[in-house]
This record gives sequence, structure tokens and C-alpha cells, in this order.
Amino acid sequence: MTGGGSGNQVQLVSVRVAHQAGFDRLVFEFGPSTAPGPFGMPAYTVEAASSLAGPSGQPITIAGSAIFGTRFQNASTMTPNGTPSYTGSTDMKPATPLIKQVRLVEDFERVLVWGTGLDHLACPKVSELAGPYRVILDFPTPP
Repeated sequence: MTGGGSGNQVQLVSVRVAHQAGFDRLVFEFGPSTAPGPFGMPAYTVEAASSLAGPSGQPITIAGSAIFGTRFQNASTMTPNGTPSYTGSTDMKPATPLIKQVRLVEDFERVLVWGTGLDHLACPKVSELAGPYRVILDFPTPP
């Protein structure tokens, strides 16, 4: 699944995980960046993966029997001047039925990759919201 605009520049400001009736929700929220380019929904790809690796090429361990990678282009947890825009956890293990771990895999040269480990394979519904810009992944669970 892909979306967003390839030239848009953003800063990650929040990552949230919660269980709702019938799904586990993962939200990535973005704010404006001082990097050259317009502010808008960043280009992103969400896909199932057998494994994920960081910029060094070393595999990153993520809990669960199924893994999804979410890759954002022109996004970072650090502003171009080196100030953190995201100060939350980079390795979450929520107490949700399906999502077992959400972990930062890569934040290098304005490419941001997060891995999501699931208890079992479930394809997410991906949504976009503006005001603020958010990418939302809803992984279905039993009601």
C-alpha cells in the first residue's frame, strides 16, 4: 500500500498504539519541517516483510509471527538542525491483542522506517487524515 506525496517534507511528532473494538490501531503523526519542500502527507509504503534491516544492513529483531514495515520518504525524528521532533519511545511493546511490538528500524537521510510485529498475519486498513497529517493502520482483531 502506498500514498502521500513524494516531495512533501515532514517531521514525525507522535506514534500511538491502541486497541479499539475490532482492531488494533497504529498512528503516525507528522508536523512541518524546515527541510526544503512543501508540508504535506509524506510518501509512504506499508508492506508485509519476512524481516527488516537498518541502514547498516543488520537485521532488526521484531516480536511477533508476522511483520509489517512502514517506510516514509522525506520524514525524520530529527529536524534538519538536529533538534528532536519525536521524543517518544522507539521500541514499544503495547498490551494490545494483535500488535506485539512497534520499533524504529531506520531514520537515515530523511528515510524513516518503522517495523510492526503482529501476533499473526492480518492486513491493515490504511487511512490518511490531515490537520494534523496522520497515517493510520488499523489491523483487524476479533470483536
